[in-house]
Amino acid sequence: MINAIIYRVIVIGIGFLLFAAGMMDIKNKQISRRMIVVLLLACCAILPFRRYFHILDMLGGMAVGLCIIGLAVISKEQIGKGDGMVIAAVGIAFGARRCFLVLSTASFIMCMIAIGVLLLKKGTKQTRLPFLPAVFAGYLLCVVL
Repeated sequence: MINAIIYRVIVIGIGFLLFAAGMMDIKNKQISRRMIVVLLLACCAILPFRRYFHILDMLGGMAVGLCIIGLAVISKEQIGKGDGMVIAAVGIAFGARRCFLVLSTASFIMCMIAIGVLLLKKGTKQTRLPFLPAVFAGYLLCVVL
């Protein structure tokens, strides 16, 4: 019982941290390292309170974020390394499946926003859009489901 309460408090805390990181991303187009470290610590703090914990699931979730960081290097920061680090932290907390759900939802949301920006002629294909607010939306969907 107490484990479930602690789990939910940490999930809500991670949500607040993702929201704050999303606002940073909108305002500054980057995330502070301090925010990434705090988010990573919160995501690691949830591990003892997960009902089903499998080390391979956690490592798979982290690998998703590491792949995003690799894509950031290859694409010369078209998607930021900070975004990959945040996704890796979420992957550690929730595992590969739920991390893919968060990432898929965020990608779909950003796709729709990018189409809207292009159709409304508010930007070009070079316009950089913040990704973490969409990650926060994906996180909310994952928590609700």
